[in-house]
Amino acid sequence: MENLKPGIYQHYKGNEYELLFVAEHTENQEALVVYRSLKDDKIWTRPLSMWSQEVVVDNNKKPRFIWVKDSHPRYPEPVVGPIIYNDDGEVLLIKNPKWKNWSIPGGHIEWGEKMEEALRREIDEETSLLIDKIEFISATDGVRPEHFLKEKHFIFLNFFAHLAGGQPKLSDEMTEYLWVNPEKALKELAVAPSVTDLLKEFIIRRAEDTGKNDDFESKYKRALADYQNLLKQSVKDKEDFVRFAVSDFLQDIVPIYDHLKMSLTSLPDNEKESAWVKGVEYVLKQFKEVLSARGVEEIRTEGQKFDHNLMEALEGQGDQVIKEVMPGYTLNGRVIKAAKVIVG
Repeated sequence: MENLKPGIYQHYKGNEYELLFVAEHTENQEALVVYRSLKDDKIWTRPLSMWSQEVVVDNNKKPRFIWVKDSHPRYPEPVVGPIIYNDDGEVLLIKNPKWKNWSIPGGHIEWGEKMEEALRREIDEETSLLIDKIEFISATDGVRPEHFLKEKHFIFLNFFAHLAGGQPKLSDEMTEYLWVNPEKALKELAVAPSVTDLLKEFIIRRAEDTGKNDDFESKYKRALADYQNLLKQSVKDKEDFVRFAVSDFLQDIVPIYDHLKMSLTSLPDNEKESAWVKGVEYVLKQFKEVLSARGVEEIRTEGQKFDHNLMEALEGQGDQVIKEVMPGYTLNGRVIKAAKVIVG
């Protein structure tokens, strides 16, 4: 079955459609494209062979449908990276083929990982080193960094970490490395700007730790305050992440659930017992069970009084719902999609 690129397609007559998925006809195994009109939200199906055909317009051939853009927005990518220091006060800088200048090891957080777990894994994979005394320092923006070879939007989660053991080994993401005094690195090396700020912070912290700027009591109070703030921020970040991840996922999945339900409305009597209808009904049952297990409930409208907190009136006047146009949903009691109704 041909793989189509997900996204928004433009019909040769001008209307735009979102490609939902490619299915297979249960009787003749013909590939079918299922797509949604951006104009009126109607769901359409068309044989894949027809979707991919060219048409003749004004004696010129052109694709029946042409891909125009992604259907989902892009988001920043959180990445972890440490200044690794040894017992001699030197720091590790590396050359990574993805970066133009000297940088530090690190990488993306994988699904289900904590920040420190990701940090240890990335350092092991890139350098074969072991680290300890891990200290979170800051979170900084990396919006289209010029020293990175691709257009990216990073959120740098910066750490300090002590070298606990091992010898550096070259890898695909560390083609060169050196241990260097941080002051010398800033003066003599072309260091990525995001790493430059981190090296300056390392120098300041090292001076404070040797007692050049603060006495022990003030350092203790500041460290304690930083730690307490970090705990509060970590809890908030975790809650925000879970809330955003679940809500964002549901915004994508609920419309598909609605469209599947709409595909069964107004069916001819001779099709209601067909195999494909039974198959869609079974998929809908599974959908409903999964959504319910995640705290998603459909808003009841039939025979109910109009509630502006849960519903959106498209037509009519009065306080009684007489018809539901599009279902609505709540997530753990919070509205994520208002029901669209007609009142009277």
